[in-house]
Amino acid sequence: MSTHAATPDDDPDGSTAEPSDRRFDGPWLLVLAVAAGGWTVLYALDWALLSAGTPVGAFVAFAHGYLLAPLATAAVLLDALSLDERGVADFGLFKWLYALASLVAPPVGAVYYAHREWLKPGDPDLLGGTP
Repeated sequence: MSTHAATPDDDPDGSTAEPSDRRFDGPWLLVLAVAAGGWTVLYALDWALLSAGTPVGAFVAFAHGYLLAPLATAAVLLDALSLDERGVADFGLFKWLYALASLVAPPVGAVYYAHREWLKPGDPDLLGGTP
């Protein structure tokens, strides 16, 4: 039993087989957008309305600090690794800098996305290609 995509007999060049050996494919931009947006809303709510001594304040601080920030960090790293694995773009050291920065402030994901677009502007493979 193999986990790799098999080429059908009537397709000699293998264009219909999906490469299944990619480890980092996923909806990472969507995850990054949801995590950064949620972090921004919760951080603003925490800063503007809640005090640290209340249970609601502690819950909101925990959610944006310990749940959404690491989720955004993982999304940045996995998206950069996915692009590198597909041969679309290589961020090198920048992927680690963006990940560290997004651990503190996930809206840094917007800067990561701008860098991503700058590396390959107008490239349909950048967003996963055409289905």
